[in-house]
Amino acid sequence: MSPRRYNLGKRAQSVEETRRRIVDATFQLHNEKGVIGTSMQDIADRADVSLHTVYSHFPTVDALVGGCANKVIALLSPPGPDIFHGLDAIEPRLGKLTRELFAMYERGALQIETARCEASEVAALAGFVAGDAMSREALVREALRPLRVPLRRMRSVTALTDFYVWKAFNLQAVSTHRAAEVVTAALVALISPSQTGEGRRTK
Repeated sequence: MSPRRYNLGKRAQSVEETRRRIVDATFQLHNEKGVIGTSMQDIADRADVSLHTVYSHFPTVDALVGGCANKVIALLSPPGPDIFHGLDAIEPRLGKLTRELFAMYERGALQIETARCEASEVAALAGFVAGDAMSREALVREALRPLRVPLRRMRSVTALTDFYVWKAFNLQAVSTHRAAEVVTAALVALISPSQTGEGRRTK
């Protein structure tokens, strides 16, 4: 390897390491102070780099939020439609839906609440919140796929599996497992096989 190629490789490695330190610092500070409460100087100080270096990698707050996206997604590990594989009856499908979503809320409570509270002021967070809502709605549709459920009931299922429902239980010191059991029972009562005649009349 020529000295020039070696030096370019070392430089690229150094740039990537600096970027990683900035992302790690940003993730930590966003968890501690929120996105809005974290300044670029805070990030520079935590990452032990200059303010100019932070701006050169991430020129805006939205870019910083985007830079942390992979860490947040890895933490949340959002459930996908494959969670229903092998489950044909509606009750186990609703149970799986609720358990998986509530477990995700427990894992990422801090990040989810920060995103929701600050979405009106940070475009990247608004995008995250909107994408999360779309993903959850799609998951609810998949859970209910064996039945033709009216739109109003589908919306009720979506509402009852929202983050703030889990948080309401959490604030009352109800475990995530127990909260999922209670909500699943409510969902089964709402969407029960005995009501599928009405369910076929989609609205």
